[in-house]
Amino acid sequence: MPTDIQGSLVVQRWRLAGATVISVSGEIDIATVRKLRWSLDSVASGSGPLILDLSSVSFFGSVGVNCLLETANRARAFRIDLRLIRSPQVSRVLELIGAHEDFAEFESLSSALAHSV
Repeated sequence: MPTDIQGSLVVQRWRLAGATVISVSGEIDIATVRKLRWSLDSVASGSGPLILDLSSVSFFGSVGVNCLLETANRARAFRIDLRLIRSPQVSRVLELIGAHEDFAEFESLSSALAHSV
């Protein structure tokens, strides 16, 4: 699994069961969001579902929100099935801004992989 470390953020990306999985752990803030954006922006149309696992994110700042919303817009435009696994921190922020219902949310990687559209 390729891993990029920038500040206190670890981003891992791999292919599994026809999906692109991007797993993120640590803090998503102004100092770390670039690595996450790079991984998300390189997902191609027609590459199957994109599973974004944020279950290990400990801080989710406004740049993280912006990055996630941009990713959701891009996924819709390119017809990429975006599936989200959220940490309590991510859930709280998305609920506060009223965006928590805008994403297909799953409890675990296995449930996200098992979901069929």
